[in-house]
Formats: sequence, structure tokens, C-alpha cells
Amino acid sequence: MASTSPPPPAEDGWLAAMDDVTPVAPRPMRKRPRIVLNGNSDDEDEDELPAAPPRPAAQTTFAAAIHCLGESKHLRPEQISDAQDALNDPPAVQGAKLILLLHEFHNRLDGLAAFKETFAVSDDTRVNINHYAAAILLSTHLTAYRGEAAKDILLNILKVNRFDLPPKIESNPADFAKLVSVVEKAFTQKRADIKKALGQSMGVGEKPPRPRGEHQSIFMLTQHLVQGTKCAVTLELAARVALMRQVYREDPSKDFWKTLDKKLRKIRDASSGDAKRITRAFQSILQTDRDAHGINDYNIPNNPKQSLQSEVDSRIDAAAADKAASLAGAAGPSGTGAGAVDGTDGVGDA
Repeated sequence: MASTSPPPPAEDGWLAAMDDVTPVAPRPMRKRPRIVLNGNSDDEDEDELPAAPPRPAAQTTFAAAIHCLGESKHLRPEQISDAQDALNDPPAVQGAKLILLLHEFHNRLDGLAAFKETFAVSDDTRVNINHYAAAILLSTHLTAYRGEAAKDILLNILKVNRFDLPPKIESNPADFAKLVSVVEKAFTQKRADIKKALGQSMGVGEKPPRPRGEHQSIFMLTQHLVQGTKCAVTLELAARVALMRQVYREDPSKDFWKTLDKKLRKIRDASSGDAKRITRAFQSILQTDRDAHGINDYNIPNNPKQSLQSEVDSRIDAAAADKAASLAGAAGPSGTGAGAVDGTDGVGDA
């Protein structure tokens, strides 16, 4: 017998059905017409098939809602039927089925993970790593070139920006070690490039030695160092590079970067962290370099920083602030033992 209720709407019908809390009155049972066989009259007893029990109204409503929802999710008919059949299960059985299906789902995911390709840092991510490594080493906010500080800053940037790295790569020691290795190699290569450029700017190794008037000016040297990077020539960076060249003249050995870190520490200690005094120190270093190398007939443009360099400077500042906070907390209320912090303290501001 066809239902007298209007069919549910094509869209969002299941929402209306689920909100319908008024039970639909069951249709009155009608006696099926009796079919007379072999000429028997209506007064004779005949075998009849029992009438199918009516489906409860609420169950019919839920079944219709599930059907609409399943179609909206583009499920197959047998999948929709499975959900409708579950209406007859007690709650405990329904919950147990859900748990089993979740276990099946996780097993399939584990199976897919077992066949995934071996992780390798992509070429695009390597390019990004090289850009960030250069920006960190050419940042006037960086106060230590050796140790873990620079590497940790770049790894934190990668954790935030992600690029095409797999999710939760930090939780996979083997894959994360590959990423760390690429970062370390990027810094090693960039440090070597900077040190090589410092020597070439003065003609180190040339015979006969190049006259100082033929050395690269600090402007030309700084331009060379930022070439191919996301950094710009600024007065602050030129002053930092001038310090590098001064240290290189004193110690061109393998301990160059160690000596440079000591020089930066000495400037901070002598200035007692006063930004103006640090600025004056770097202005003096820059002027000395201009007088000693090349012909001092140029102006150094103070170009605006590019967005990547600004991002790196902010990360360095944040790392320094975190370290200062942790040291202050460890020192207690008196503040004893905090010491100097490798972070933004005005070094390089010229």
C-alpha cells in the first residue's frame, strides 16, 4: 500500500525528518481481499499469508533520514543499507560495531604507511632551507655563528612553515635526522662561502699581494654576499661584514667563526648591552674598513629588508626572548646567574 505521506524533499530531507518528533499515526489495517481458488466461496476456510508487521513510524523516519544522508555523502546502496540495518541493533551492539570498524580503518592506514616511499628532502625544500640559512647567517640580530642556535632557529622555521614536509616528521627520528642533516650541510656550505668571499675580497693567496686600493670595497663585498639570497644591502649588514673581514685578517684559520663569536661577545660586554654604544662601535668598524679596503668614494644604500629577512630577524628575537625568560626563571627572584643572552641586543645596528 503506498504511503499517504509526501516524499521527503530531495535536499536536506534527512534534517527535516530528524527534527520530526511527532509520531506518525499507524495506518489502519485493511483485510486483504481473499482469492477464491477452485470455486470455493467466501464462506469456506482458506489459507492466507500472514500480513507483514508494520515498521514503527520512528524507525521509518530514521531509515529515511539515513538514506538521505548516505546519498548526500555519495555512499553505495549496500553501505546505506548497512546503516539502516543497524537501527535494529541494541546500543551495545552498535557501539561494538563502531569500535571494530575503527580498528579496521586503522589497520588499513598502517598497511598504507608500511608501503610509503622512503622520505627524502625535496629539491624545493632544499632551496628554501638554503635561503633561510643565508638569511640567518647574514642577520645582524644573530650573536653566535657556532653552536646549535642558528640551526635550531631554522628548524623551528621549518616546523612552522612546513613547506612539503610530511606531517609530524618531528616524531619520526629517522626522517627528522635526514632533515637536520640537510640543514647542517646548508649552514656549513654558507659559512664556507662567506669565509671564501672574505679572503677573495682582499686577494688572499695572490702573488704578488693585491694592493689595498684594489681590494673589494665593503659595499661590493656585501653586494656579493647577498647575491642569490633573499637579503638586501643595509648599513647594519655592511658593518657586520666589516667586522667579519677584520676578524678574518686576524684569524683566517679554521677557528675563524669561533674568534668572530668572541669578538661579538667582547663588544656586548664592553658596551654593557647599551644599544647606542654598540651602534657607535659598529660605525667605527665600518669606517675603518672603508678606509682600509678599496677606494672610499661610494655611499652605502640602506635598502629596506625583504620579508624573509624580516621573518628571520623576528625568529631570532623570539628565540633570544625565550632563552632570556628561561634563564631568568632558573636564576630565581634575585636574577643571579642569568648571564648574557645570545639574542637581539643591538649588535650590528650601525
